[in-house]
Amino acid sequence: MFIRNLFIRSWCIQTGIKNVLLKINYGLIVALMLPTSQSIAQSVVQSTGQQWTLQASVQQAMSASPELKKSMAEIDVRQTDINLSSLWPEPSIAFRIDNKLGQDDATGGYDLTDITISQPIPISRIKYQASAAEASLKAARFSRLYQSLQVQNRVSKVFFQLQLASAELALAEQQLQLADKLINQTEKNTKAVVVRYLTPLEKMRMTIIREEADQAASSAEGKYNESLSEFVKLLGIEVDNVTTVSELQPLVEMPDIKQLSVLQEHHVQLSSQQQQVLAAKHQIDVARNSQLVDPSIGLSWSRDTFPNGRDDVYAIMFNMQIPIGDRKNTAASKATYKASQQGIELALLKRELKINLHKSFTHLNHVVMQARDYKQKVLKPAQKMLDLTNRGFSSGELNILSLVDANNTYFAARLNYLQLLYQAWVELAEVKLFAGQMITDADTQSVSLLKGGV
Repeated sequence: MFIRNLFIRSWCIQTGIKNVLLKINYGLIVALMLPTSQSIAQSVVQSTGQQWTLQASVQQAMSASPELKKSMAEIDVRQTDINLSSLWPEPSIAFRIDNKLGQDDATGGYDLTDITISQPIPISRIKYQASAAEASLKAARFSRLYQSLQVQNRVSKVFFQLQLASAELALAEQQLQLADKLINQTEKNTKAVVVRYLTPLEKMRMTIIREEADQAASSAEGKYNESLSEFVKLLGIEVDNVTTVSELQPLVEMPDIKQLSVLQEHHVQLSSQQQQVLAAKHQIDVARNSQLVDPSIGLSWSRDTFPNGRDDVYAIMFNMQIPIGDRKNTAASKATYKASQQGIELALLKRELKINLHKSFTHLNHVVMQARDYKQKVLKPAQKMLDLTNRGFSSGELNILSLVDANNTYFAARLNYLQLLYQAWVELAEVKLFAGQMITDADTQSVSLLKGGV
């Protein structure tokens, strides 16, 4: 309902019809007080344009996310590393031109005297390089899924923030419209029956209340515009594409902590780190087999001068490095230390994920229970007190102070309740992040790559 009010207000400002906006606000306050009218108005709002839901927002953000595009490029890099890891070193060829033959037979001049072709032969490091590169590729694919989790978590928080800002704006407008309604009360109603006389002091007090409500509405509108700007930038859309957002509702279904713990065992961040540990272990074997120069085999052709004249000479050569120093063990030790560091990081990651999951779940459970109790014990009584006070003030039974206290109590309770709902949804997003639970399977490209490579 408040979104339609905001939409009409923007249209009125653009066309300069400010008086129409004021009249519409008076009519909308009555609709906000009636559940039946609110349901009908909500249907009208949804039919006027696209309503952004959490699912749709996440899918749109992931399709335009530069973070996911970057992680996809990283996968391509790792795939190229696999292709390079299985390639043999290129052969080499050497030519020798000198005047040896001319000196031998006293003819002078320079001749091609030697051609050597050499081919390095990697004995065992190729397979270890390929295994390390394959593990790195799998780690990159899991890392992309974790990046998807992070993007979904961020979009969720921004979406919930926009829902909260929208609800607070609607509440601020309701408070402003109610203040306008009270300050414009006359001494007689349409039936010429005296219902309430406002003294000058009471009118002055009501004017102050009205101005405070106007300031609150302006502040809420600014907060909504800021949240809307962040939302559209994150999704990569224009602000005109956002007409409505789904209403901020209480969290009804709580996740099961046991199922979350089981799901966390296969967390994509853990899987990525496990593949990095495996790649580091393969790097130990690579270090052991790559510190020495690869042995090479060569074929040589040369011409030389013999007693019977010039003739061709063919030779086969084998070249092998002699390990005198301790370079091989040093490189392997360095790779072993790195693998140990990766293993320690994996253990730390498991610990932190478990701590954060249980911490967020505990907070989530607390906020949900608090919201339920707050609604029953504070919000509903505040609503009833406001209705009774409004009637008592209109009939002259209660003074202005009672009305101000009832209004402040009710709208403060509504704000606190909205904050509790917002905190619950944000904490649920954190729980899903730490458990490794996707909000949507929009990242089908990465999922398909993962299934094909693991």
